[in-house]
Amino acid sequence: MPFLKVYSNAELKDKNAGQFTERAAELVAHKLEKPIGYVVVSLARETSMSFGGSSETKGVLAYVDSIGFNDKQGLIKLLTEFFYERFENVELDNINIVATSLPASEVAIAGRFLG
Repeated sequence: MPFLKVYSNAELKDKNAGQFTERAAELVAHKLEKPIGYVVVSLARETSMSFGGSSETKGVLAYVDSIGFNDKQGLIKLLTEFFYERFENVELDNINIVATSLPASEVAIAGRFLG
C-alpha cells in the first residue's frame, strides 16, 4: 500500500488515463520506497468540482494514504509537479493534496491487516 486517489475537472493532456495511473504508481512507489505491487492509484474525472468558488476553474484534489512517509514533503512536491504537467489548464494554486499516515493495524490487503 500506498493509495493515491485523484479527482479532477480538467482533461489529461495526453488523454491516456491508464498511462497516468501507471506513471503515478511508479512515482509513489519510488519516492516512498514501497513495492509497486502494493500501490493503488485511481483517477476520477469529476465534472462538478469548483476551485475558489468557480466551477469553471480547473484543478486537482488528491488523497495519498500510506503506512508512514519517509519524505512527505518530497512526495507532495513530486505529485504537484506531476499533476501540473499532465492536466490541461490547471494552475499550481489549484492542486490540493491531502496526505494521511495510516497505522498498519488499519490497513488490510487480501483480507489480512498489515499490522
